[in-house]
Amino acid sequence: MKRIARATRPWRQALGGAPVVNVPPQRYFYLGADLALMRLNAGALLYVDPLDEHVSANVIAHGHWEKGLHELVLSLLAPGARVVEVGANIGYYTINMALQVGAAGHVTAFEANPRMVGLIERSARLNGLHDRIRLVGKAAMDAPGEVTFVTSRRNSGGGFVSIWSHLPYDDAVPITVEAVRLDDMDCGRVDMIRIDAEGTEPFILRGAAGILAAHPEIVVVMEWSVIQMASRTSVPEFVDWLAGMGFRFWRLGYDGAMTEVSTEGLLTLEPCDIAASRTPPLRWS
Repeated sequence: MKRIARATRPWRQALGGAPVVNVPPQRYFYLGADLALMRLNAGALLYVDPLDEHVSANVIAHGHWEKGLHELVLSLLAPGARVVEVGANIGYYTINMALQVGAAGHVTAFEANPRMVGLIERSARLNGLHDRIRLVGKAAMDAPGEVTFVTSRRNSGGGFVSIWSHLPYDDAVPITVEAVRLDDMDCGRVDMIRIDAEGTEPFILRGAAGILAAHPEIVVVMEWSVIQMASRTSVPEFVDWLAGMGFRFWRLGYDGAMTEVSTEGLLTLEPCDIAASRTPPLRWS
């Protein structure tokens, strides 16, 4: 008669007969209909929204977001760097950039969606980063005042400052938020500005003209969508304005590649992320 292995033995067999070994630690912690916690592949912990079918869903499924691109962005940050981020969303880049710059560095993150601000605050505390992250729950624009910001639970990455009356999502909720200029926010030294703002990038940077002029070595990393920006302003004039300040441009690939683009090429560039810098951006890691 064959002996049956006891369930308490460490080499207990799985159903297929192979030993159960190297069981990975739990990565996803469901905390209710409105909140979950994710252990990222790189090690940090991040609070996410279980109903979000965009950024949170990808982070939950893969343990990262825009892997090659985010690693490229992080490689442009030296230890001790100071970053201004506009459009922080759930804080994926915020937390990773704060870890990258180290204790001597700092991240000032702007996010107009109050729900996202709450998630970032929790993640910053949980990762012990609250002393190097400054959260600003406002919209960055080219003039102070109030703006309409459209939010969506199912598409968190699609939040945007609206100049139209129609709502693009079934669950869209417009809210009124305070708008500020980056130049007025006492950001101190700025080594990088990172923007993901669904087409309002030209307005944000015009509100940071003083910062751009005061920091010759600054690197601007931003989402680039000619269609989105052109629905709000003149893209050729925006490109000419940046080029007039001495900026050159590089396309940042999701594979981690960085390729220089001419000013003319920017006007027909497919949606992507770009870096704008007066000299070729240096990789630190």
